[in-house]
Amino acid sequence: MGAHAFRAEESEMQAGRSEPATGDRDRPVLIKDLRLLKIILVQPDQGGDQDLRSHLVRIGCQVQEIWPPPISYAEDIDIVFVLLDRLIESRLSFHWQAENPSAVLIAVIDYENPLSIDRLLNMRVNAVIGLPIRPFGILTNLLAAVNNHRRERRLRQSLSRLQAKLESSRIIERAKLAIMLTDNHSEKEAYGVLRQLAMKRRTTVDMVSGEILSRLNWREEEDTLMHEDYGQDP
Repeated sequence: MGAHAFRAEESEMQAGRSEPATGDRDRPVLIKDLRLLKIILVQPDQGGDQDLRSHLVRIGCQVQEIWPPPISYAEDIDIVFVLLDRLIESRLSFHWQAENPSAVLIAVIDYENPLSIDRLLNMRVNAVIGLPIRPFGILTNLLAAVNNHRRERRLRQSLSRLQAKLESSRIIERAKLAIMLTDNHSEKEAYGVLRQLAMKRRTTVDMVSGEILSRLNWREEEDTLMHEDYGQDP
């Protein structure tokens, strides 16, 4: 295979695997960015804490109040504040994807007790603020929680890409072994077969490998697919 063909295949493989672009929500948040943060304050109309809302507005955040707790939150929401004691008293459900949260979750509590602490741990909040609201510490808590959340999200995305890459490598290795066993090819030759099939179909090597393994599971003639697409007689 020539160098031009190899570069063409590499371009096709890269085009087939789209990498998530790094956007504004993945960069560190500084004090000057506070006005860009969108905040949901989950608290009842009556019995809520307006001091918290006033302070958040004063430091420049975009704040929206909501009650009862919604089933989901918009993707552009950065932080969710929830008055935990009011939530427990109301006996309403709080829907939150603790394993992969879309935003920062900060709990506001009036007092500590075993029930509220258990609820905090189960919700996996990023920070806790006590009542009555005191301006000192809110800004620090907010910025630290947002930046930690974004760092964790980048780590999860990197882990997901690494797992996908590992799975792709495993599939390619199995497909190479299948070709080696059925056509008596060397490992290098088997990978060459996969690359040529990928170029011919204008797809990636791992996609071709997965298709080969899938077809082999359903066929007794394990070499039929390779012979048909590689231009050889069985």
